[in-house]
Amino acid sequence: MIAYCGIDCSKCDSYLATRSGNHEELETVAKKLSELYHTEVKPEYVICDGCRVGERRSCYCTNLCKMRKCCIEKEYDSCIECADFPCKELQFELDNVPDTRANLEKLKK
Repeated sequence: MIAYCGIDCSKCDSYLATRSGNHEELETVAKKLSELYHTEVKPEYVICDGCRVGERRSCYCTNLCKMRKCCIEKEYDSCIECADFPCKELQFELDNVPDTRANLEKLKK
C-alpha cells in the first residue's frame, strides 16, 4: 500500500474515506484538499483504493500526480530509485505527509 512517492495509502484520508463508504467523509477530505492545493476538489474526485492497487484512483493520482506518472514511465517501483530524488514535486510530499521519507527508505532496502 506504499505509493510511488512514499505515502502509505492505507493511512491516506482519501483511501480511508473511500473505505468507509461515508459521503460526508469524502466531502471533508475534498474540502481539506481544496484548501491545501488551492483548487476545487469534489468528493467524487477523492475516491481511491490506493495508488498502486485496486481499480479506483483519485482524480489527483490518475491525472495530476507527476511522481506516479514519472515512476510508471521510468519503470521505477518508487521515487527513491530516481537520480533526481527528491525532485521538487516529491519534496512537497516529504514536507507535508509524515513518514513518506521513511517509507521510501524502507523500499530502497
